[in-house]
Amino acid sequence: MPAISFDKPLSSDSASAGIADASLTPGLGGELTWNSPDALEISNKKVRHGAIRPQDIAEFTSQFAIMSRSGIDVASALGSLASQCQRPALAQVLREVHESVLAGSTLSEAMRQQTHVFDRSFVATIAAGEASGEMSRVLRQLAQIQQSEMRSRRAMKSMMTYPILLISVASSVIVGLVLFVLPQFAQIFSQYEMSLPAVTQMLISLAAELRGRWWIWFPMFAITVTGLWTWRKTDQGRRSLDALWLHTPVIQQVCRTHLVGRTCQLLGLMLDSGVPLLDSLRLTREATDNRLYKELLAESEEAVINGRSLASVWQHSDIIPQSAREMMITAESTGNLGEVSQLLGEYYDEEAQGRMRQLVGLLEPVITVVMGAIVAVIVLAVMLPVFDLSTLSQKGH
Repeated sequence: MPAISFDKPLSSDSASAGIADASLTPGLGGELTWNSPDALEISNKKVRHGAIRPQDIAEFTSQFAIMSRSGIDVASALGSLASQCQRPALAQVLREVHESVLAGSTLSEAMRQQTHVFDRSFVATIAAGEASGEMSRVLRQLAQIQQSEMRSRRAMKSMMTYPILLISVASSVIVGLVLFVLPQFAQIFSQYEMSLPAVTQMLISLAAELRGRWWIWFPMFAITVTGLWTWRKTDQGRRSLDALWLHTPVIQQVCRTHLVGRTCQLLGLMLDSGVPLLDSLRLTREATDNRLYKELLAESEEAVINGRSLASVWQHSDIIPQSAREMMITAESTGNLGEVSQLLGEYYDEEAQGRMRQLVGLLEPVITVVMGAIVAVIVLAVMLPVFDLSTLSQKGH
């Protein structure tokens, strides 16, 4: 397999710098021009306030990997991708990386200057690929991980569309029946001296309260939602929600499988690319969103620093499936942690998608039954008094 050629040889020092200095995060976008230094500064501000989607980075990595395998050098590949890119923000970033490479920087050094697009784990893996001379393979594996992540997101969105739509429609019907239909019947019932069923009386009282004092209940609802959303963004809130997903029956199987798969894939890729274990653990931790997995990886880092094995931490963790723990511990003892991690990542990624399909397949009938039952109760609350009125009318005749 042909390897990418570089305008400047990569030393082990520069690879270490790529691992240590690479910086984190989500991408941005905007349009840039090259007219003058002032215009460039203004354009850079636009980039920082735009949006580069993860999908854009995944497509770039896939195309870059194909060019790499074809033997095209880095500078030529970047120039070609920048000219073909349809996203102005990403095209500008690629042009800047291209300029840096032409000026003598390595690819990882050039990408490290674009901290708003390429995260630390991405740059560190590129640096390791440069140091090992296996850039083509590293890019291909990066592309596979990113494509897998995109497939998982698309599959999850697709599978959750129907349940969300079902809940939205059913909730709208319920709100309409309680707030608008039931009060009309309540006016009719009030004209007759008859006792109403308890459920009918309860719903009529609820509708009257919500309609009569909406100016209290609506702000309270808005404040509650805002408060929960704000709490969710705090450290304690995020940790509590992450723990909830990982310990709730049924859901925990999907979440744990997905997180284990992503963690193992990223860890395995970096180890297999030549990134040291301690740096691999740190970068994997920084690329992980779940707080409990962050804490596990932080403990793993501490264990490695203190000369202990990963087994001393992982074997006591209940958020890692037992089979994965055993295989990772065995792989560490045999010195094959990188390859085994990648294999585990691929396996659990497929397993997560399968379990997600099963969960959605279970949720759909449950949601249908629950919402149908609620609508049925409301309809009965309206129809039972109507039947009583009909009986009274027949007796009157």
